[in-house]
Amino acid sequence: MISATNARPAKVIGEGSIRVIGLHGWMGDYRLFEPTFPYWDRQKFTVAFLDCRGYGTRFGETGEYTVEEVAHDVRDLARSLGWSRYHVIGHSMTGMTAQRLTVDVPEEVQSIILVAALPASGAKITDERRQLLLDAVGDGQIRKKLIDVNTGHTRAPEWLGGLRDLSLAGTSPKALLAYMSSWTGTDFSREVVGNKTPVLAVLGGKDPGTSVERTHETVGTWYGSVAVKVLVDAGHYPMYEVPEQFVEIVSEHLAKF
Repeated sequence: MISATNARPAKVIGEGSIRVIGLHGWMGDYRLFEPTFPYWDRQKFTVAFLDCRGYGTRFGETGEYTVEEVAHDVRDLARSLGWSRYHVIGHSMTGMTAQRLTVDVPEEVQSIILVAALPASGAKITDERRQLLLDAVGDGQIRKKLIDVNTGHTRAPEWLGGLRDLSLAGTSPKALLAYMSSWTGTDFSREVVGNKTPVLAVLGGKDPGTSVERTHETVGTWYGSVAVKVLVDAGHYPMYEVPEQFVEIVSEHLAKF
């Protein structure tokens, strides 16, 4: 049973009529979106960034630490904000959360933006990849190596160290391990087949973990309306790596609503 939550937004940008809830991925808190803050049109959009339990502003908050629990917290946040309709940005593991919401509350979710996201079928990873992820939880140097892999070995050591430090400061090891079990051990893909919620998939061209082909094979066959955009200069963290381009693509999508 999911415990009670205090799902307040970590940051709210803008005061526009198009409402968005932004969710970070496994490796860092809401500050992964911080480089995007100057680029949002604050007259058009209101974007509420939520930390998952065990991250950032909710570092000490207890819970089950699952993608389903994050979906529950998104619904609580929307109610607390008085939002009956909203869009959801899900990065990496919380791409699964965004898809979960299209099943649980399709009447609330206007669209989902999946950023370098895992499909509803979860991540099927090799033993080698699993060990790298486990080692990165407790070892800063290995976490830096993981970020390097996830950005296609294209970033300077100083840049990698900065993102690693942000990641270490905003994540709880206990939560990381539990969330990893969730996004590698959950599959609700059968429940999203035929879903009519519009989807925008934003991929990084240098991200080794996502591809246009894989997106079309999964999300592209499950949902009725899927657009795919590739940011060629980004890896697994498009909003952090190329924030202006990221906001431009997402804003174009949101403006349709």
